[in-house]
Amino acid sequence: MFLGLVSSLLFLVVPIVLVVWAVRHFGNRSTGGGGGIDARSVRRFFQYLLLYGLMIVAAVGLSELLGLLVEKPALAGGDRSGLARALTFSVFGLPMFALMVAWSRRRLRADRDEARSLGWAFYATLAPLTALVSSMFALHDVASAALVDPRLDGAALTRTVVWAAAWFGNWTVAKRLLDADRRRVQLAIGSLIGLATTVAGLAWLLGASLDALLVDPAKTLVGGQSNELGQAAATVVVGVPVWVVYWLRGLATDRRSPLWFGYVLPIGVGGSLVLAVVGASIALNKVLVWFLGEPASTQAATHFDGTAVAGACVVVGAASWWYHRQVLAGATPERTEVTRVYEYLMSGIALLAAAVGVTMVIVALVESLLPAPAVEVGTAVVNSLLAGVTLLLVGGPLWWVFWSRIGRATRSDHSAPHAADADAVPSVAAAATYADELASPTRRLYLFVLFGLGGVAAVIAVLVAAFFGFQGALKGGFDAQVVRDMRIPVAILLATGAISGYHWAVYRDDRSRLPAASAGGGPRYVLLVGAPDAAVGRAVEHRTGARVEVWVRTDGLAAPWVLDDVVAAVRGSEADAVTVVAGPAGLEAIGMQRP
Repeated sequence: MFLGLVSSLLFLVVPIVLVVWAVRHFGNRSTGGGGGIDARSVRRFFQYLLLYGLMIVAAVGLSELLGLLVEKPALAGGDRSGLARALTFSVFGLPMFALMVAWSRRRLRADRDEARSLGWAFYATLAPLTALVSSMFALHDVASAALVDPRLDGAALTRTVVWAAAWFGNWTVAKRLLDADRRRVQLAIGSLIGLATTVAGLAWLLGASLDALLVDPAKTLVGGQSNELGQAAATVVVGVPVWVVYWLRGLATDRRSPLWFGYVLPIGVGGSLVLAVVGASIALNKVLVWFLGEPASTQAATHFDGTAVAGACVVVGAASWWYHRQVLAGATPERTEVTRVYEYLMSGIALLAAAVGVTMVIVALVESLLPAPAVEVGTAVVNSLLAGVTLLLVGGPLWWVFWSRIGRATRSDHSAPHAADADAVPSVAAAATYADELASPTRRLYLFVLFGLGGVAAVIAVLVAAFFGFQGALKGGFDAQVVRDMRIPVAILLATGAISGYHWAVYRDDRSRLPAASAGGGPRYVLLVGAPDAAVGRAVEHRTGARVEVWVRTDGLAAPWVLDDVVAAVRGSEADAVTVVAGPAGLEAIGMQRP
């Protein structure tokens, strides 16, 4: 206990000493115009780190002290160390935190740069998120106790009130003083926390309800399943308000920044679809093994244990996927690089599932032709085969859906413009041509990642298969047991070989269909001087493969861009770099030689 007290004091004292030393040591350098270390940055780092630590100390101490007061028997018991910690953190931590708040407030008012500093952004982002997570755990304890027993957990209630107050205070201050770009990080992380908690709670609640009503109807909602249902319902109660505040009323109404797409694409759309695919695979495999395979138990309740939760994951995951897909469609009415990232990511996930399914089917076929000795214990061959078939049935159609959509984009001359863009210039609205898709960096990255992973897997598989072959030959000959030992690396080699061969053919076809400039000829740098239109710049970059910059004419003589004319002007130049100027008389292409 003594060492714990000493470490707590060091945690509080050392940062204060370092801050005072840093300000005194570097203060003259920074104010005197020298080029030394910025004393303000050092001061801000320790100031807001200390403010964050004292916020936690004060909240923990106050919540524990109030909890002990609510539960009076705890004061009369033997938990003296807990009472001592609560008193220490409350009596000393609260005044220290109040002093740090007053000092920080004065600095924020006196210096405009203070609110734009990295130290303040660190505190204003991390402090409300820490209070949010702590209040969520406390609220979950309160809701669980009320739904399961039912009873009121006084200690958990005090923790909820204290941490919720800490969250609200930090949330309000961050909303007022933190700029929109930096506050967006907190909104994205909070949205992720709220979505994950809500989806997990809904899947758990729906699965537990189905399990209680269908698998074992004898268990009523107030019987053996009440605890699980109460915990699941408490998770939903905790997650939904967080998701509403951070996403529906926060990030959803924000501008479509990379961080916004980073939440919606891989988490909202991708994560939800993965949840649905995993749940469907588990549920389908349980059904196939029950009717066609060799189940481990003849009791349906035992065999299908967990299937209800898997089915609930399918329902909740699909609903979440549909919602975020609608949000994404509204943000990107045309086919953009963001759309490609989503489709190629989903195609890759589905392809991976299908590839594992093919591998398992090959392994099961080898095992059926070369049965294992009686002494070997493992999964039944038919169950292994059904597991592979399950992955093929789930991953194969999903891959085909996304890959067919991608294929249509590579074969279409133009993507149809969205209804909202009906008044746009036709050549700009049709910017996403088949050349855009073929030259897309996302497509190239997707293909090369598949080549790389396939090559690594093939090399490893060859080495492992060769090892088993040589080992068997040296021991007693190349017999059926050696072939059985080689089944997994050979199956991996066949599956990766087929995938790599197919995508290599796709890559060769892309190269043959790309325009000459994209294949390596033509200008490598294009400067467009004229009307401000970033969409034209991106379209020219995709269709020519060159790096494109757009400069704006300020004399008011710039004519509107016509995409096909710009691309023709770029491809008509033999220089390494070209400037295309849009004027009243049309386009003028000027070849340049960059140093």
